[in-house]
Amino acid sequence: MPTPLPTFLLFALASLTPLAAQTKEPTDPWPAFAKLPIARQQAAAAEFLTLLPSLPHVDALRALAAEADAPAKPRAKVGTVQRPKRVLEYPREPDPLFRRVDYVFGLGTVEPRGTAAAKPGTDAVVLHHALTGLAPNADKALAALLRRLDTDTAGDDFAAFLHAWRNGDESFYEALDRTAGSKDSVFFYDVMLGDFRTHFAKGEHKLAGSLQQAHDALHDAFLAYRQYRGFREAVAWSLVLPPDVPLPLRLRRYEDKPAGSYSLRQQITMVAAALDHDLAGLVDAIAKEAPPLSRPIWAKAHDPYPPWNARFAALQPKMIERAGSTDAFLQRAETALRDEAAGLRKLASAHLATLAGGKAH
Repeated sequence: MPTPLPTFLLFALASLTPLAAQTKEPTDPWPAFAKLPIARQQAAAAEFLTLLPSLPHVDALRALAAEADAPAKPRAKVGTVQRPKRVLEYPREPDPLFRRVDYVFGLGTVEPRGTAAAKPGTDAVVLHHALTGLAPNADKALAALLRRLDTDTAGDDFAAFLHAWRNGDESFYEALDRTAGSKDSVFFYDVMLGDFRTHFAKGEHKLAGSLQQAHDALHDAFLAYRQYRGFREAVAWSLVLPPDVPLPLRLRRYEDKPAGSYSLRQQITMVAAALDHDLAGLVDAIAKEAPPLSRPIWAKAHDPYPPWNARFAALQPKMIERAGSTDAFLQRAETALRDEAAGLRKLASAHLATLAGGKAH
């Protein structure tokens, strides 16, 4: 007998409005579908996956999604500080993707999201993803991409440290990231700074001065790690979301377009298309070519752009050969992704409308 979806998942899915409704399609089939028996919902989701045509970008994401269920032991643990279990990542930020799992930077694990865990396998979430123009199991594809990108273990202990310390309902990394570049500030507990010095400022890296010195070192470490993590998040999210869906608020800076150039998000779209959507190969190359984090992590700023810029420049002749110009290539690449997203929405809407109308058995 199929396992029912957790209650939190049903309520969350019912509260979301698919992009299909936002594009003024005649009706939104999701509410009627959500009223069907759980067993029928899950059977419908499994049937839907058999109806999907081959779509280059979607196929690549679906292949990556299968990796997210592979078990992994945490790579790092800091002292006796225990990271709360099943916390919600960025609880104060709207999420453009309904997710059952989160990738935990520094630990290398994919963990259940929220207060309960959706069991692995096929369930109604894959249909909701398709209704919003996303590859089925897009949340797991995102986690798999992030795990492939997060390969520099020099930041593991520091990342685990920031995840373990909490600022209310968010981790300290999330609190610092949310307030970066603003007038807001996050209070550093003296005991937290002491813990930082105990675990990281040892030997030749020892911070023998005041707590202010430890504060400055922790903040510099955060800024370096934010560059490392933010760049990788921007890559993964750009590959998962259709071009018309904005990145999460914390990553919008990667959509900024410099004069006479392209935003990082646009570049990622172009490179993925130039590589014929070999997404696994793309992110593995990024991880391999990226500059290492410094030791100690607060010693210097981290800049992930030089190797990426070189890769983008090397692929531009191929883009021009295929489309006549890089601008035309970008337009073609984004159009292809929009078409795939529209196809997913249309197929999912038709499938759910048929089920809700009682025509499926």
